[in-house]
Amino acid sequence: MKKAAWRVLTTLLIATMSISLLTACGDLSSYVDETAGPYDSTDVASSQSSNINSQGEPGTWLVMLYQDGDDEVLERDVFLDLNEAEIVGSSDMVTIVSQLDRYDGSFDGDGDWTTTKRFLVQQDSDLETIGSEELADLGELDMSDPQTLQDFITWAIATYPADNYALVMSDHGMGWLGGWTDMDSGDGDMSLAEIDGALSASVNQTGIGQFEFVGFDACLMAQLEAFSMLTPYAKYAAASEETEPAVGWAYASFLGALVDNPAMSGADLAKAVVDSYISEDYRITNDDARVSFVEENYESGADLSAEEVAADMSVDVTMSAVDLSQIAALNEAINQLAISLTNVDQSNVAAARSYTQSYTSVFDKEIPDSFIDLGNFVELVSDETGDSDVANAAQQVTDAIQQAVLSEKHGEQKPGSTGISFYFPNSELYTMTTDEEWVSYTTTADRFAAASLWDDFLVFHYMGKDLNADAADLTVLAPVSGSSTQDFSDAIAASAPETGATVEAPGSGNISVGEVTSTLYEMAANETATISADISGNNIGYVYYYVSYYSEEDDSYLMADMEFLSSENTLDVGGTLYPDWGDGSDFTVSTDWSPTVYYLSDGTNEAFIYLEPEVYGATYEEDVYTLYGMYAPGGDESKQQEAMIKFDGNFEMKSFWVFTGQDGTGAPREATLEDGDTFTVYELWQDYNADTEEWEFNYYFGDVLTFAGEPFTVVAYEAFPGTYEVGITVEDYDGNYTESWTNITVPEN
Repeated sequence: MKKAAWRVLTTLLIATMSISLLTACGDLSSYVDETAGPYDSTDVASSQSSNINSQGEPGTWLVMLYQDGDDEVLERDVFLDLNEAEIVGSSDMVTIVSQLDRYDGSFDGDGDWTTTKRFLVQQDSDLETIGSEELADLGELDMSDPQTLQDFITWAIATYPADNYALVMSDHGMGWLGGWTDMDSGDGDMSLAEIDGALSASVNQTGIGQFEFVGFDACLMAQLEAFSMLTPYAKYAAASEETEPAVGWAYASFLGALVDNPAMSGADLAKAVVDSYISEDYRITNDDARVSFVEENYESGADLSAEEVAADMSVDVTMSAVDLSQIAALNEAINQLAISLTNVDQSNVAAARSYTQSYTSVFDKEIPDSFIDLGNFVELVSDETGDSDVANAAQQVTDAIQQAVLSEKHGEQKPGSTGISFYFPNSELYTMTTDEEWVSYTTTADRFAAASLWDDFLVFHYMGKDLNADAADLTVLAPVSGSSTQDFSDAIAASAPETGATVEAPGSGNISVGEVTSTLYEMAANETATISADISGNNIGYVYYYVSYYSEEDDSYLMADMEFLSSENTLDVGGTLYPDWGDGSDFTVSTDWSPTVYYLSDGTNEAFIYLEPEVYGATYEEDVYTLYGMYAPGGDESKQQEAMIKFDGNFEMKSFWVFTGQDGTGAPREATLEDGDTFTVYELWQDYNADTEEWEFNYYFGDVLTFAGEPFTVVAYEAFPGTYEVGITVEDYDGNYTESWTNITVPEN
């Protein structure tokens, strides 16, 4: 087997990965708004702040849909979301407006227009054509520019004043990094700090006080950092801790509930978003729409009920409704927890981080997930530390979460989800996200950094810097008043690493893996060998067995298989399962290996694959594995994007995800494969670097598969003849690996 000549990425060169964050807003060109009259966006503050009448009739609502569909993957899904909103349409009490930006070169339905348009959403039952009143064609706007968001909000409120205001922002999400990319206008996105600025300006200019509801129909946005940013500007919110499937929110359902009962509160609306998510989506519940959806996403001829489709799509989803008035109290509880955590063994804190329910990473795929569930973490850290002060503080956080989270749902593959996630990186990622020249956690999530001691605790955890208990300022979470700009620079400076300080990793383990032994060292493909190894050390997280094939031609090893090894005892904390390897004494692991390799089939061609273990389940069927590769819509290599496919322990394909950034970074979004789309498999090789005299892992292009209407399937074959490195590897709490192996030969038949 020969490696492709072109190297895709070197996992050690993580610092070169690209997540483009805007640091300045480009000016919008002047345009004519046919409804509100001509104006220049740079003159909004002076001209509109004194003219907007934001007080509408009592009980009325204005729902503003900021729909950034300017994306290769998302355009059709966002377009369909607007069509789902039309199933309901505006009423005399509920006005729904949309600003939709489409992409040039993807979905070509409904005239294939690619500009940015505003609509007054009206009732229409056609899912393939927008029937609403077009208010303005604004040309190509940059929906990743916070000024564009601000202009939309101020225009909508000035044009359709109401008693209650709701804003829903749709596109890619990246948690505290923000999101809302615009591919036609460049590679920029809208950071959390920039969304904060746009909302602040909008609220001040319009004088609405607060939005009744703000929702993020985007991946990974149900983070404490994001909710803290929203708190001054809104009463209630809804968002997902995890990635969202392609159907997004159930617009016809929750908007229909609002139109039927405009007396509902923002809390009721937020809970309606959660209750309807996936299970009441129009593309699932409507018989005609579901037939089309099933044809696109399942095997041909499949006849699935709404309940069956919803159940299949819900296994790994999350959605939360949050009372933002409780976020200050939640931050205060976390601040007390951070103080108590400075008095315990930090390796136990690292253990809790390692095992907590986590969500899809927007960073390099070789770095452990850093977005983790807050409620699950505090339960685990209380258990791992065994400290009474930590336990008391953790209980206060749990109580505060229960007050803040009005409603939440999660699938069976996200059992530890409690509604709100937060950022806890390993040491490598912590170093990267304190680099102002790349991306700074505290600068991007600046309001949270001012209110919270969590960022200060991270400096203590990784660099030993004393935590100043007086550094948090919860007043920054109070409802916004006046037009003064808040300065968070002091808070950012307070949690900055000291110059020249060294990052330590309390989760690193002093781990030893003994000689790997096998009952067979030469074996036919139909035989089974038992491999074993002794393990000792501390901070032992997960243990795996792995198999790689030695290529004499390349003098390199091709990764062929890797699976979790289960401990005798599997612990369950808050629904999250993890292995218990005992009290630190030596132990032995063993597993059976039958020489097997795996391929992915598109029905015609096959590609050699390596499935990477992602989720540790109670049984192997409940494990989750990931295959990385490159997606090209219609086979067009000029539009290639990083992608991943998730499989369950039975190797059944569960979902297909595409990333906005380079090397598997950036915002993920589920994509619907269409005929002619290609997926180029990544192969993972271990090469010897003569300069460093070390072995290093690199991804290379493998074979190309073409989607032809049927899901890709995994096929197992007897291993081809040759030498295989069969080993045991141990991952510590910081994501480092220690391994040992032996060689087993599979001879020619």
